[in-house]
Amino acid sequence: MTTSASMHAERMSKPVCRMSSSRDTAQTTSASSSGWRQRLLHYLQHHPLTRLIDTFEAVQSLMARDSMLQPLADPVTLHPPTNDRLSSGTAGRDSLSCAAPVQAALEQGCSEADMVQMLDHTQMHFPLLAKPYFTDGRQGSHGLALIQNLEGLKRLVKGTGPPGVALPVMLQPFIEHGGCLFKVYVMGSSVVVVHRPSLQVPPEDEDITAQRKGIQIMTRVSAFDSKSPMGCDFVEGPPDWLLDQLAATLRSRLHLQLFNFDLVRPTENNAPGSKGADFLVVDINYFPGYEKLPNHADLLVGFLQSQLNPKQDQRPVLRRHLSSCLEPDSASDSE
Repeated sequence: MTTSASMHAERMSKPVCRMSSSRDTAQTTSASSSGWRQRLLHYLQHHPLTRLIDTFEAVQSLMARDSMLQPLADPVTLHPPTNDRLSSGTAGRDSLSCAAPVQAALEQGCSEADMVQMLDHTQMHFPLLAKPYFTDGRQGSHGLALIQNLEGLKRLVKGTGPPGVALPVMLQPFIEHGGCLFKVYVMGSSVVVVHRPSLQVPPEDEDITAQRKGIQIMTRVSAFDSKSPMGCDFVEGPPDWLLDQLAATLRSRLHLQLFNFDLVRPTENNAPGSKGADFLVVDINYFPGYEKLPNHADLLVGFLQSQLNPKQDQRPVLRRHLSSCLEPDSASDSE
C-alpha cells in the first residue's frame, strides 16, 4: 500500500501491518521468488482472519504473455444498457466487441524454419511488435521492439539484434490505432481510465530501415510524456458501459481484483490481426502504479473496506482523467 493510502487508512482507524521494507519487497517480490511466497503463507497461517485478495495462482497468469491474454483469446461481445445509446461513431450498433490481438511466441532456441512456420500459421504481417515473453519484473521484461521486415525477424532469432530485446518474445502485429492508448485501472468494481499517447509507426524510410536492419528498439508506452503533442484528439474513446463490463469480465476470468489493462481502438475495420474486434486489450499488469491516479488513496482504501465488509457493496466508480493529470512513469514502474 502507498504511504498516503496507509495514512488514510490509519485516520479511519483501520490497522495497517507492514510485511516488509520497500527494499526487501523489491528484492523478493518476483513471481519466481519462493521466499516471499513462503513468508506470506506463513503470515496467513498465523493470522487466520487476514483476507488474501488475489491468490498466487491467479497472479501467476499475468507473469507470462501467453497466459496473460488467454481470457480474451476469443472476442467477447458486450451490450450497452437499454438506457444508454451508443455514441455517434458506432451509431446503429447494438453491441461492441473486445479481444486480444493475434499473437505468437518465439521461444529460446527456435530456428528460422520455426519462425517461417509461425508466420504462415498466424498470417501475421509486418510490422510486428516483439515483447518480452516474461513480465515478472526480471531484467529486460519491459523491453519493446518494432520488427519492420523479415530481415529484422531473422536478426532477432539469430540473436544479432540490438541490445534490449532477445528471445523468448511474444509477437503481435502492429495495428494502427491513432496513437492513443486507454490505460484502464481496476480496483474491484472501481474503474479509472486514462488516455495516454501510444506507439505510432512513421512512414517507412528505406535508408533508415536499412540502417536499423529491420529491427528498432521502441520507448515503452508507459514512459511517454503525458504532455506530448502525440495524443488522442481524433480517436473516439470507449464508452463507460464498455469499460465497466470489460473490467468485470476480466475480473471474473482472471480471478483478480487489482490490475490494469491497455486498450486500443483499431482505426481500420477488420484490421489484420484484430480478429474483427472493435477494441483490443494488448497488455494486462498486476497491481500497477495506482499512486499516479488522482484520489488513489480514497479509491484504494474504499476497495479494501469493501473486502473487509462483504455486506457493504462497493459502489462502482468510473472516473475519466486526461493524461495531463499524470506524470510520466519512471523506468522501474509497471507498464
